[in-house]
Amino acid sequence: MAHRFRGQVVVVTGASSGIGRAAAHEFARQGATVVLAARSHDSLEAAAAECRRLGAEAVAIPTDVADERQVADLIGTVTSRFGRIDVFVGNAALFIYGLFEQTPTESFKRVVDTNLYGHLNAVTHLLPHWKQRGRGTYVLVGSVQSLLSAPYQSAYVTSKHAALGLIDVLGDEFAHTGIRFTTLMPSTIDTPIYQNGANYTGKNSHPLPPTVSVERAGKAVVHAALHPKRYRFVGRIQASLVPLQYVFPGLFHAITKPMVETFALRGKGAPTDGNLWQPADAGNATDGGWVAKRRRVTRPLLWVGAAAAVTAVVVGRRR
Repeated sequence: MAHRFRGQVVVVTGASSGIGRAAAHEFARQGATVVLAARSHDSLEAAAAECRRLGAEAVAIPTDVADERQVADLIGTVTSRFGRIDVFVGNAALFIYGLFEQTPTESFKRVVDTNLYGHLNAVTHLLPHWKQRGRGTYVLVGSVQSLLSAPYQSAYVTSKHAALGLIDVLGDEFAHTGIRFTTLMPSTIDTPIYQNGANYTGKNSHPLPPTVSVERAGKAVVHAALHPKRYRFVGRIQASLVPLQYVFPGLFHAITKPMVETFALRGKGAPTDGNLWQPADAGNATDGGWVAKRRRVTRPLLWVGAAAAVTAVVVGRRR
């Protein structure tokens, strides 16, 4: 196995679950010293222990990226202990399902504080260090919704659009230097964000299909850090909707709300703040179990379809 990040120090925020946890695993496999940050404690420590079992030096530092002082302390602690930060993965994010009028203003602001100002806080305190060293790589884990509209997700979409704008501008301002900014835009990934996120719709939340494995997304984060470019996507089907929004805007905006209501919001559920104000330590995991659930459903259907096709061929030949 190639250890492309041997000797490098990588910080991953939102590392207690989902893409952040999968990315931390992959950086560990690649030989990096991994610093894992998230609001939680137990699940963050568990993720760090997983990285150590993969042979890496790994440290867990509980951090709320919405709090600038905590982010400053995180970066100061890492640079004091290890002397540098080579890669910073801005992955921490909060999620809400709810129409704009259903979403409490304070909940909306909480998402923006994390999903936008979390990156502002990190870059503000990273730049003096990176300018002194002459190099550093910032990976923004955005979303296809950094470029797309998505009904029932006004807070999330607003924050993701704004964060992409920030990193785009920084990419322009630091072009042709050793300081690089890159954005990864995953589609629907198999993470616990749908179980843990806030939901004010009165319905149960589900990922909008198709769902991509979290391991694939974690590897994409590492690839983005290794070969930074302006945008990278994970999940081709949903990424194909990006040009559709601009080439056929009427069609795109006509189908988005029915798609969310049909596939993502099903069954009755009590409104919840989810993990907005407190981390969902007990519900944190690398994946959300959505891909496994899909396979349990789709594989039998595929076998039934294949059997029906074979039967039709056999019957046709007999006739």
